[in-house]
Amino acid sequence: MPPEVTFTTYLLAAAIAFGFGAVPVAYTIGRLNGINVFEVGSRQAGATNVWREISRKQGVIVTLIDWSKGVTAIVMARQLGLTGTELLLPATAAVAGHWNSPFTKFKGGDGVVTLMGTSMGIVPIVVFVSLVIGAALSITMNRKLAHPSLWGGVVGYVAFISLSFRTDSSIEPNVVYGLTGIGIAIMLHSMYFHRRHKDYFRSLVSLEE
Repeated sequence: MPPEVTFTTYLLAAAIAFGFGAVPVAYTIGRLNGINVFEVGSRQAGATNVWREISRKQGVIVTLIDWSKGVTAIVMARQLGLTGTELLLPATAAVAGHWNSPFTKFKGGDGVVTLMGTSMGIVPIVVFVSLVIGAALSITMNRKLAHPSLWGGVVGYVAFISLSFRTDSSIEPNVVYGLTGIGIAIMLHSMYFHRRHKDYFRSLVSLEE
């Protein structure tokens, strides 16, 4: 029998997911290479900033670990007995942890890759296909877009929604709506951050032109 799900279960799942999300992977990789990611590039602790300011290899490492954080958060939540739409809570908590890591004075990154990980933990096959599409865009447009990971996430989610609402799909509509809502929150979070650092992004566009 699956374990009984109580209010305490939800709290525990959210706390575990937040903890995984809060692991400062990009910041740690940056420090190991003598760079503070909050002082260079986009000033965010994410794979894109590491890719640009340190190296592609390190960027890939950050991507894989941030993705793993999200998957692990959902695996742990499943072990606690959560299923279906209940998994949206730890998914949200993992992204919140990535945004506001207590290990880096509540600074972080967009959380796109972490959300991809949590989404794959919830609906693996459809998200894998969508992830491949989004990742392809992020990689090919890395030097042409101010924030390729964000746009890769947007395109990936368009593919996710399209595949999820196929007539032969078994994915709960509320799961699709919930994950899409988290994706929109990430976009708004990124837009707010960009407005606060508009001088940097203007200079980046100028350099690329």
